[in-house]
Amino acid sequence: MSYMQEANAIAAELRGHAKPKAKGVRGPAKEPTEKALAVLAYCREFFAENDQLPPIHRINDHFGWKSLNAAQNHMDSLVRHRLLERNAVGKLRFARGGRTA
Repeated sequence: MSYMQEANAIAAELRGHAKPKAKGVRGPAKEPTEKALAVLAYCREFFAENDQLPPIHRINDHFGWKSLNAAQNHMDSLVRHRLLERNAVGKLRFARGGRTA
């Protein structure tokens, strides 16, 4: 058996085993966090006044976060929890027939 065949056999064996979870690492949240729900509430308020969801920088300014990533991460969390969804062109909208919070 050549070294390449041996390496492929080892790799195939390793692929069959799940990688052990690192100690202290949590899985994804089963429910949206309080902050994410606060972002959703702000989105609903903004939508009622403007007929569109707020831009990320507006959410960021409202909550006083320093990084735009914070607002984006909360919006992504709401998409994962099916409270928001993306339309055909990738814009966010409230989920249709999905969960409500």
